[in-house]
Amino acid sequence: MAVDSSGSILYQGHSGAANLATTPEQRLRRNLIHAVEGCPGADYVCGCFAGLVSDPIRMVGLQHLKYVFPDAVVRAEPDYTAALYACPPGTDICVIAGTGSLVASRVDGQIVKSGGGGYILGDEGSSYQYGRELVLQYLRYPSESTQTARAAIAEFLKTSDPGEIISTVYRSGTPAPLLGKLARALGQDAAESQPYAVASVRRHMDDLAEIVRIHVKRFLPEQSRISICLSGGLWKAGPIFKDAFASALRNTLSKRELTITRITKPPLHGAVELAREMMIGN
Repeated sequence: MAVDSSGSILYQGHSGAANLATTPEQRLRRNLIHAVEGCPGADYVCGCFAGLVSDPIRMVGLQHLKYVFPDAVVRAEPDYTAALYACPPGTDICVIAGTGSLVASRVDGQIVKSGGGGYILGDEGSSYQYGRELVLQYLRYPSESTQTARAAIAEFLKTSDPGEIISTVYRSGTPAPLLGKLARALGQDAAESQPYAVASVRRHMDDLAEIVRIHVKRFLPEQSRISICLSGGLWKAGPIFKDAFASALRNTLSKRELTITRITKPPLHGAVELAREMMIGN
């Protein structure tokens, strides 16, 4: 997205993945070039990347941005920073749950985070976790699976054969986003009181609420009122996820006054705010 100094949108584009940790470098570069085809020249550019987990990887992101916008002042940040900046004013904590999950805040002018860790070592309460459990339920008890689960597996994995399902997941190279597409179906099963799905939602939302509790203890220990904004695709997959998370939070943070809302602007707007911050600073 490109905007002028008044905030008017001049250009919007999109393309494929640009994960600095997992997208092959040449493909990432091509995707960035495709996303900005027709975009006017820019003075300040902020790219918020998935996979930006260290300063050396940040330098890679800056190199890509400088290649695409050679005359601009560029900045590279993790993708969760954009989500945090897109939250309403007064937000204390942004809880992101999409393919992965993460908790972030601005404290004393710094961005701080808890959780994350990817689908192997973290991402509590993420879409991936729910999709994985739906598939596991199907593989264990195929004859007991709901029509909703079977339809979702057929749509996204293109097969109902257990052996082929396993092969498809491992061959994909990116199992987390693939399995994450099945979260909505698990949410529907939970809404229809399927025991496996109800237990899954409760367990993973308890885990995500625990990450928030740890975050509050570390970064907001004295704050009695906390405004929490939810960002990410999971919260669009069905109200049962938000309701279960709100219940888990109120149990975990019972001594705090909580306000829980959904983000209203796409995180891309947060990246624009970061670029505007650069402009004002200069």
